[in-house]
Amino acid sequence: MRVQHQVLVLLFTLLAVAAQAQNLRQTVKGKVVDKVTQMPLPGASVVVVGTVPSLAAITDTEGGFRIANVPIGRHQIEVRFVGYSTITISEVLVGSGKEVVLTVEMQEVVNKLDEVVVKAHSNKDRPLNSMASISARSFNVEETRRYAGGVDDPARLVSAFAGVARGGNMQDNAIVIRGNAPKTVLWRIEGVDIPNPNHFSGGNVAGGGFATTISSQMLANSDFLTGAFPAEYGNVLGGVFDIKLRTGNNEKRESAVQIGIRGLDISSEGPLAKGAKASYLFNYRYSTFGLLADLGAIPTDQIPKYQDLSFKVNFPTAKAGVFSLWGLGGIDNIRDSEQADSTKWETDMDRYKNNWDETFGAVGVNHKYAISAKTLISTSIVGTCDLKDLTQQRLNNALTLQNDIAIKNNSGKVSFNMYANTKFGARLSTRTGFNVNTLFYSYNLNGTENEDPASYRNYADESGKSYHLQGYSESKYSISDALSINGGVMVEYFGLNQHYSIDPRVSVSWDFSPKHSVSIGYGKHSQLEDLNIYFIKSQKNGQPLYPNKKLDFSNAHHVVLAYNYRISETMRLKVEPYFQYLYNVPGIADSSFSMVNFRQDLTFQATLGNNSVGKNIGVDITLERFLKNNFYYLITASVFDSKYKGDDNVWRNTRYNKRFVGNILMGKEFFIGRGKNNLLGLNVRINVSGGERYSPLDEAASMAAMRPIYNEHKAFEKQDKASKFVDISFTYRINRAKYSSIWCLQLNNMLGEPQNEKYEYNYKKKAFVREQKVFKLPSISYKIEF
Repeated sequence: MRVQHQVLVLLFTLLAVAAQAQNLRQTVKGKVVDKVTQMPLPGASVVVVGTVPSLAAITDTEGGFRIANVPIGRHQIEVRFVGYSTITISEVLVGSGKEVVLTVEMQEVVNKLDEVVVKAHSNKDRPLNSMASISARSFNVEETRRYAGGVDDPARLVSAFAGVARGGNMQDNAIVIRGNAPKTVLWRIEGVDIPNPNHFSGGNVAGGGFATTISSQMLANSDFLTGAFPAEYGNVLGGVFDIKLRTGNNEKRESAVQIGIRGLDISSEGPLAKGAKASYLFNYRYSTFGLLADLGAIPTDQIPKYQDLSFKVNFPTAKAGVFSLWGLGGIDNIRDSEQADSTKWETDMDRYKNNWDETFGAVGVNHKYAISAKTLISTSIVGTCDLKDLTQQRLNNALTLQNDIAIKNNSGKVSFNMYANTKFGARLSTRTGFNVNTLFYSYNLNGTENEDPASYRNYADESGKSYHLQGYSESKYSISDALSINGGVMVEYFGLNQHYSIDPRVSVSWDFSPKHSVSIGYGKHSQLEDLNIYFIKSQKNGQPLYPNKKLDFSNAHHVVLAYNYRISETMRLKVEPYFQYLYNVPGIADSSFSMVNFRQDLTFQATLGNNSVGKNIGVDITLERFLKNNFYYLITASVFDSKYKGDDNVWRNTRYNKRFVGNILMGKEFFIGRGKNNLLGLNVRINVSGGERYSPLDEAASMAAMRPIYNEHKAFEKQDKASKFVDISFTYRINRAKYSSIWCLQLNNMLGEPQNEKYEYNYKKKAFVREQKVFKLPSISYKIEF
């Protein structure tokens, strides 16, 4: 706590330095396009509301606009175009360091009446995807930076949304969506599915990691979906991150440099050549958490080190459409040495020496071309890779290191994706596309059985390629401006075992009054397991067998009902009851084991069959006040029940059945200094949730084997007590004529809430215990934008 107090004193000392009065101004610019076809809308009016004299612009033939001399501060931007619903973008932050670049997507109205203006609303709660009408919302880069507990990470940010809970300890960003395991989350970048893009992906929790490789400097407004997804999303059961990368400024070179306890962050953007419309944007981060480990914030001897690079280059042309080249990648390493003095052993972890290296990368080329005013075609070719190398050795009683685990899991994918957006007038629009994914794999697993070094052998050694094909079509039909129907179908085929799935989706949305709307959605969804699950090998009569190679897709039916009450232009209440039925989920024969509860097991070797089911039922409630007059809050509550039935035919609680999750997130901003040019932001998040479930230990069997053995007949009968976390963040933006400086202090887990670990044998207590650890992630950083 001493370090945190010193940091607070430093921060408020900086705040005491008053800024000189300056009349600081900045440029706000961007592009206005049709939401479906992405065609530019020339002649749209863009107004900075409330400025005197009025600041406004009319979009040019390419839909572009530019408004100079906008005062520093928060502003409301209003965009109008004949035949389209008015768009209001609330509380846009204008700073002195960088120009504000906006992309505004407008929805055509069905009933076009001259001289009638549709009342403007802030649609921040609405998704960007025009086909998504339920269980979806957008988030932006500023939220990942501003929200307490967000830590510049989209996965941590959305854990404050309704229906979302943490899926691991605070050192992991894994999330549980409506009772589904973190591995059921799909990540998509620039419209293409990619592997888990986290540093140390799946190290502790499958589907999670330490932090995403996607810097907040690269993010454009993006979507997060929690159920009944539109037809274009396949191979997913739990939730979707649909991430968009922003386009760099094509008129002015701008940069940002950030340094802090977490490391170094460098970003730059600008035109590729003077006067050219092409632009570049890149971000590089180097981070080591060694400082945090030294401060005791991370209670571990392991020191994670990582770095990542991401970029986007945009090439608009006059007649051939828009080309873009983008990529992201990360390099990770974590080492842990053994404790050579056996008198200092507390748990078995002290006996291990391990090394984890991981390299992740994705690079893609995208081309968007409007073949007519009504049809846009998008084509992408993307390559991804994820290379994991883990070696682990264990000290025996004679203090000699012996081999325990050696894993080389290298996977890659080359994707060819194409879709066409077509608008048949204001009422009907469609999106039809396909994805051809060529999968490459090389999986080698060596390990012991029950930690017996004599049993060390090769369990899997497979390499080759396969295919995963997807095709979909979806349509949105607007009966009126208040009533619309979305429908579609996703078809998937897995070449490794020749299984396929046909998944229909449909939703209806009705704004039955200016302030009230209801939606209902249904979707069938399917998901494959990680490739290494299919390569589990056994022996029979000296011949290798692959019992899991014929595993079918896991399936789920989603039904969601939503009621949305817009209390005012800046406040809304949303209530979403839902039901999800999962079936064909892999499990172990005649046991309580089901992949519904899978967390992580790097040496998993069980034979599986599609023999378990599950059900998630609950209600998500959101009360949100959007940022206005420098104040916002988000209050979410989720009450749910998550059950499953294994092949033993007994219904049980799932591992993730916490029963309830609640969040209060709020913040206040103050414009201070002599010229009111500087911005102080205070943000707090309070999170309360039910405890995670776990299986009781079979103590007699565990003591006999000297390793934890669980009573699977009582799977997940135990539950930890409810947890409570408090996160606080402070930001201070100092605006100057040519640059902005931003100080940021984030204090997570202020109450020091402990979290339980798995059972381990404690050599000092001579018993199996669940140790408690306190994870804190304090961070102070300084960033300059210029």
